[in-house]
Amino acid sequence: YFAQLMRENHRAAVAMSALELKQGQDPALRNIAEQMNHAHQQLILGLDSALQRLQARPPGFPEHTTSSEQFAKLLNAATEGFSPAAHRTIVQAEGGTGSPNLGMREQHEDAGTGSIDRDFALLLVPHHQNSIQLAQAELEYGQDPALEKAAYLIIRDQQREIEQAKAWLAQHPQPNK
Repeated sequence: YFAQLMRENHRAAVAMSALELKQGQDPALRNIAEQMNHAHQQLILGLDSALQRLQARPPGFPEHTTSSEQFAKLLNAATEGFSPAAHRTIVQAEGGTGSPNLGMREQHEDAGTGSIDRDFALLLVPHHQNSIQLAQAELEYGQDPALEKAAYLIIRDQQREIEQAKAWLAQHPQPNK
């Protein structure tokens, strides 16, 4: 379950970083996006391998880490709160349309800042925090050594990227409207 969720999470991060690389202007954020794009693509390959390995297990083999009620609660906590604008931006970057269930009020309230760089930095923080929560749940409840190693690397790398994004945001306060 962790591998499936993290794979989708990383696909979204690749889309976010690709948008920053295509339209962003700030060299520091573009550097973060470039590193993030490469690292997440590599992790996706590893997660794909893990999924193939896990799916090849005998039918009676317990599904990886899904039996824990605590794990399910952590997964819910980690995946709730994604902003509608973040979802829309990522889906549109992948060539899709926004969520059909997104109400007009939500669209208006969460329209972004108008700056690709600022939006990237603002979205990176909660996106990576969610990844870290998922990875912590995997470390606590997981039973697959390869996925535990991936979880450790996710925590290490994404904590660093969160700090970089927060530092950038502190150095570039949003102008008054």
